[in-house]
Amino acid sequence: MASTLTEAHGPASSTVGDPSLGWLRYLAEVVPLQYFADPSQALSAAANRWNERHRSWHGPAHLTDLVDRIVRIEMGHAREVLLLAALFHDVVYDPTSSTNEEESAEYLLRAVVDPQQPAVREAADIILASKWTRQPPGELARRFFALDTRQLGSEVTLAERLAYERAIFREYQWVPWPVYREKRGKFLKGWAVQFPEHKQGVAECLQLLEALAPRVAVYPGSFNPFHLGHLSVLRQAEQSFDKVIVAVGINRQKAGSAEAMEQRHDALRAQLKFHEVRAFDGLLSEFIDQLGHPVSVVRGVRDGTDLEAELRFARFLGELRPRTSVVWIGCEPEYQHLSSSAIRELESFRPGAGSRYVPAAPAIYNYSPGC
Repeated sequence: MASTLTEAHGPASSTVGDPSLGWLRYLAEVVPLQYFADPSQALSAAANRWNERHRSWHGPAHLTDLVDRIVRIEMGHAREVLLLAALFHDVVYDPTSSTNEEESAEYLLRAVVDPQQPAVREAADIILASKWTRQPPGELARRFFALDTRQLGSEVTLAERLAYERAIFREYQWVPWPVYREKRGKFLKGWAVQFPEHKQGVAECLQLLEALAPRVAVYPGSFNPFHLGHLSVLRQAEQSFDKVIVAVGINRQKAGSAEAMEQRHDALRAQLKFHEVRAFDGLLSEFIDQLGHPVSVVRGVRDGTDLEAELRFARFLGELRPRTSVVWIGCEPEYQHLSSSAIRELESFRPGAGSRYVPAAPAIYNYSPGC
């Protein structure tokens, strides 16, 4: 299913799953593994990708739902083709990319013994077609389309549609909320024109989108660098909020502050690839006003000393911007000793000494780029 903001989105998981032995055993029982040179490795690698942390909708429950439905209604060659397409159609999923389907099809072709086998070629063609920018070509592609886009069909409940819209929004945390709402609405209206059979489902999704009021937080800091303690606070915040904006602040009174902010902003955007990262060089209260929608402020606390400083911070913020809620989140014990200044000091003695505390994007999201 296509994965850029202005393209299509299929049904999927509402939580990020765990590639447990039970889930893997289930897939091993139904997926046609005879096409792979090393079935165990191929299935395990695909399962790891389906469990990447940035997948709020296109995750294990989406795959399981597709597989269950295919197993119940299909037989023989058609079942094998559709199961291969299901397992690999979102195996590469980067919501910032427009080439997921091409890379997923390539991933399948690399994983099998003979990429020219008819079932493999048909599955790859279905994966390529699953951008769903036009009517599906062929009978098997039409059957897969019906399964992959059922969240926009007429048979699902309003509660299912709401879960769908909320989860799609979470997958696009990196897009500002007003921009997301506008482009998502544009996509849905275009989808109804392209696929008239989904007009009812699209109309309901548009109503839900209009009424959607996500809980958004701003997590401000210097993040120089963004380390595991910061990540601990961010992940805990995401358990309470639908979206967390990471805001990089800078002291513009310092020499070279503009260049420093730009460098830090770029570095953090690379680290937090699937989050919205913003930079600001004025008052936090003014930055919040510029967002144009309600937010809370998240602050991380390591110990009592931090809390004392944070109480002063909250008092100032409350005077500058009344009724702004502040949520304090305690850092997990194993990261309480970490600070950006301590990591910079380690780096001053030996470059690389602090790198173990500064996670890169693949580690943050359990993410495997490309195919």
